[in-house]
Amino acid sequence: MAKAATAEMIATAEHVFREYLRDRGLKYTRERQALLRAIMSSDQHFEAEQLLLSMRQSGLRIGKATVYRTLPLLVNCGIVKQVQFSNNAVHYEHTYGQDPHDHMVCRRCGRIIEFDAADVARLRTILAARHRFHALSHRFQIVGLCEPCVQACPVATRPILVPPVSKGRRK
Repeated sequence: MAKAATAEMIATAEHVFREYLRDRGLKYTRERQALLRAIMSSDQHFEAEQLLLSMRQSGLRIGKATVYRTLPLLVNCGIVKQVQFSNNAVHYEHTYGQDPHDHMVCRRCGRIIEFDAADVARLRTILAARHRFHALSHRFQIVGLCEPCVQACPVATRPILVPPVSKGRRK
């Protein structure tokens, strides 16, 4: 999961977002500021409705339209990433100041496992160069079963788990 941002990271993200909005003739309102701070303070994936409910439960007054209009701006600005898991609902997570990562999603229990995206990013670079394409980002997701769900399957139908690849040298 993403790490909750420090006060310094939040301040920097606010500056970036403020400049992004200003360049597009849009205003950085108190509601947008509260929305950004709520997102940056969380370490969870969230849906727009969950964010709205959470903010209202915290006593913050924010309109549904503001949430739904601001999230795409934060995605386009590069502060938030839109992800879609197997339940077809759109989720978001803040990525500003975070290490790049991708997701594995368990089809049975819905568990989300994040993993380092360095290998995927290298492959993205190679593929983009091969096709003379300038890649800006990627979305990569592996859908399957987590180990506890595999172990819960009857033995006869249990999928075979492939052991991890060794990073040692081949002889």
